[in-house]
Amino acid sequence: MKRQIKKQPIGILGGMGPQASAHLLDLLINLSIKEFGARDNNDFPEIVLDSVSVPDFISSTQKSNALNILVDRVRFLDAIEPSCMAIACNTAHVFLDALQSASKTHFISMIEEVAKSVDSFELKKVGIMGTPVTIKSMLYQRALSRLGIEAVEPTRNELEILELIIRKVIAGAVSKSDESFLLFVANRLMSRGAEGIILGCTELPLIFPKDHKMPIFNSLEILAKALLRKYYKFNTIREKS
Repeated sequence: MKRQIKKQPIGILGGMGPQASAHLLDLLINLSIKEFGARDNNDFPEIVLDSVSVPDFISSTQKSNALNILVDRVRFLDAIEPSCMAIACNTAHVFLDALQSASKTHFISMIEEVAKSVDSFELKKVGIMGTPVTIKSMLYQRALSRLGIEAVEPTRNELEILELIIRKVIAGAVSKSDESFLLFVANRLMSRGAEGIILGCTELPLIFPKDHKMPIFNSLEILAKALLRKYYKFNTIREKS
């Protein structure tokens, strides 16, 4: 009889915001079918999504309370022995080094995966749309610079527009005009030399207009694919060993 190996799940720190985390779960399921051939229940990955309620740090630099909560939740997820871990929030990657230090599980960085995706398209300049903390913390700018890619940042006015829309998504209060405002900011970034746009906040892919002609890098979808590649490779190796 073939020995049954317990598969090690994907661990996700979510809840920042909740709608984006739910969409990530949906992406993982659908991509398992489309790109990894899942057909039966046991073909799909086990996913443990911890939707964490933390103080707002979209624009605040006072992040210590949020970090303490997330470190505690990382230790909780470690107990289930996941194959890999991720944060379903771009902004929370300001904590990635501290969270990795507190965990025995490898974190897949959304920021690094998006930067690699941009590099695979051989772009030289790319626009970033995200929260004030994400932009001001230089998360994407540093990752892109290491690959020789120049980042085009939003102006202060554009950043205010993005923050307002992100907060409206979290509150479930978006309107059709918000799509137009997002497209306006994206077009402004393109006018300043960007050859593509990074949706560097997990709320933005939920409402970014579909009828665009620019290269778009969806941070949620890119993370989902990276997690599935790691999960299936990790568990396949364990089953064969």
